[in-house]
Amino acid sequence: MIRALTFHTVTCDVCGDKEDEEIILFDTPEIAADTARRSGWLVTADHRVICPTTDRPHRAALDALLPPPPDAEATGQLTFDTDPST
Repeated sequence: MIRALTFHTVTCDVCGDKEDEEIILFDTPEIAADTARRSGWLVTADHRVICPTTDRPHRAALDALLPPPPDAEATGQLTFDTDPST
């Protein structure tokens, strides 16, 4: 019998590493994502996956997911060099 089979694997979007360096097949993307999370991998809502390697490319990929930093000054805020008594 010849049948078509569909399966899912987990691969890091930054370096291409596979979870545990062996190919593990999952029945659904949800099971694959859950297994990756339990192994310390980051899985985003859009199924981007980043392994826990801590080199520069991985840190850059994580930083790109963060929101932009807030403005350092608020309207009417005094600067450190300003003396409020003058």
